[in-house]
Amino acid sequence: MSDPLASWQHLRSGNERFFMPVRAHKGGMIDEQPIAAVFRCADTGVASETIFGQGWGSLIDISTWGHVVDSGVIATLEYAVDTREVPLIVVLGHHDCHAMRTAMRAWADATMPEGATRTVVEHAIGSIVRRGAAADSLEAVTSAHIVETGLALLERSPVIARRVDAGKCAIVCATTNPVDGNIVAHGTIGAVGEVDGALLECV
Repeated sequence: MSDPLASWQHLRSGNERFFMPVRAHKGGMIDEQPIAAVFRCADTGVASETIFGQGWGSLIDISTWGHVVDSGVIATLEYAVDTREVPLIVVLGHHDCHAMRTAMRAWADATMPEGATRTVVEHAIGSIVRRGAAADSLEAVTSAHIVETGLALLERSPVIARRVDAGKCAIVCATTNPVDGNIVAHGTIGAVGEVDGALLECV
């Protein structure tokens, strides 16, 4: 949909359909206590609530292209774990990620893209190097980047690190399976899974 007006009208009509059941609900907007924060790639294409089978308001959703961790991401996640006291952060990657494909191309050609895309590629290549991943597999690059992103959240945010150390929050680094949509966990940080309190458990 290339026409701005048509795109806006499409969103407005969708909003009207969306709010029909909300208007009938006494008290208006639903204010649930979220159960997790999901940090996902902006081009995932499927809402986090749909992927995890959760209702509206149950997740705090944050997205950047290629999981670039900036101050806005950190601030949002710190709000989630410290103010809203969510016990879990999910760093969620997906199959056929264009950002990871761009990073693989830059790695293979030994050339960096220009503009803001360079930041995404630098992050992803850093993940390849730190994890010792094979850059010839999109799945390997994606899983390495997801795990490194989870570790970066812990390293860059004392607030998140304190919550994890206290056993009040954990981080799961996962991707969606392209065949059936199931979640595949690649690493956990904190008290989640069978190894309680593990700083990093790669699965």
